Amino acid sequence: MLTETTLTGAELLDLWQQLAQDESLPERYELTENGELVMSPSPTNRQQIVCSEIAFQLRSQLGGKAVTEAAVLTRTAGVRKPDVVWMPSARWAALSGQPEGADILSAPDLAVEVLSPRNRRAEIAHKVAAYLASGTTEVVVVALDGAVVFHHADGAHAESVLGVRLDLPSDLFA
Repeated sequence: MLTETTLTGAELLDLWQQLAQDESLPERYELTENGELVMSPSPTNRQQIVCSEIAFQLRSQLGGKAVTEAAVLTRTAGVRKPDVVWMPSARWAALSGQPEGADILSAPDLAVEVLSPRNRRAEIAHKVAAYLASGTTEVVVVALDGAVVFHHADGAHAESVLGVRLDLPSDLFA
């Protein structure tokens, strides 16, 4: 019988740093809570445009910094890379000077997942729950049709607790 062992946060960080040194690995991967590699296909051009637009709107509305695909250490899902994360500038400044591969976020203030046709509902629900359980204030999920749902610790909402309003061009979802 195969048993899966959940790694501690320190073990996941150590493994992540080791993997960052492995030049044979593709650039797009995540780690499960068991330390297993999850390879991610490259995002489509449409998804990249949507993520860039979201990052721009988050910076414009909230200040701080928004980036795509930052590594996030979760308590229940390993090391994951939301499509976009946002944090105030002071939180980003605290990461400066860390070695490459060590700059994993523990809980960004806001994480965004932009769905693609290959996403499974259970996978996204697992990630949303993991980000929230790790202390992320809000997780935004953008559906294939451009619908936006804001997730907080108490469930899904139509409005942002951070005051974010995403105005995404409809032509990106046609």
